[in-house]
Amino acid sequence: MVADNIEEAIPLKNMNFPRSFFKYRGLNETTLDSLEKNYIWLAEIPTLNDPFECSIQFDNDECLREYYDSEKFKKQFYILTSQVLTEKEIHSLKTSKKPFEEYIRICKDRNIPFHLSPEQQIEKIQRRWKDIVEESNSNLRICSFSLANSSLLLWSHYSNEHKGICIEYDFEDIDEIRTFIQPVIYRDKVHKIGLLEEYTTMQLIASSLIKSKEWEYEHEWRLTIFKQKNCFPQTMTVPLPKAIYLGTRFHLNLEQHKKQLFKYVEENKIPIYQMGKDPNEFKLIKTQYTNR
Repeated sequence: MVADNIEEAIPLKNMNFPRSFFKYRGLNETTLDSLEKNYIWLAEIPTLNDPFECSIQFDNDECLREYYDSEKFKKQFYILTSQVLTEKEIHSLKTSKKPFEEYIRICKDRNIPFHLSPEQQIEKIQRRWKDIVEESNSNLRICSFSLANSSLLLWSHYSNEHKGICIEYDFEDIDEIRTFIQPVIYRDKVHKIGLLEEYTTMQLIASSLIKSKEWEYEHEWRLTIFKQKNCFPQTMTVPLPKAIYLGTRFHLNLEQHKKQLFKYVEENKIPIYQMGKDPNEFKLIKTQYTNR
């Protein structure tokens, strides 16, 4: 299971922890405020740009098999119908490839009226599951970083079409961040569990770290924070940037914002680089920025 793999991967992560994490931002008042006050913003799941964020599914049939084999189901069946299922019927329910259809068959054989189709029952279960996932996700906030600072797509999507900046951080000695930041796993299928009872905190973490392979170019790592009683921070303190990179269209920003950034960089002695277009290939190259 993915959750188990995450637990096993933590020592490996610590042995190969990246020395640089990159955050792409537009140059605006919010970005400048976060730089000057040394914080990052933790976003709610519904505000992210991927509709599949934190998607997780469970196996409908496996859940039903488990339920049909429980004492709770047997008691409920007796209360509703005044009938007792045989061991043979219970066995057929917990071993059937389509347990709900088998349940309908048993009810029909016993002349027990049944009003929901298999499709309607699955839809009912999925609606309840959707509510559970949304409620869990409301207790989760994340901040995303990339291991790449020269991605044309990242500069376009997250740095105001190359007009913004890319901030480089070193979290090597920041225990609070190092503990809760993990690499994203890219794959073709949504994370899936067998039973509702398996939906643990670790499974929630796993779902937050699994994205479609179409996002693989982002080389993303995620800082994941959970609500604990009354503690649910919207921001987190970070160290001074290791460096700041300017987009190829940085010159198009407001003069007051550029001056504010340069003042911050000079006061804190932060290296600054200009991203430029390679003359021969579709890629970005950096040079030391000197024209302030």
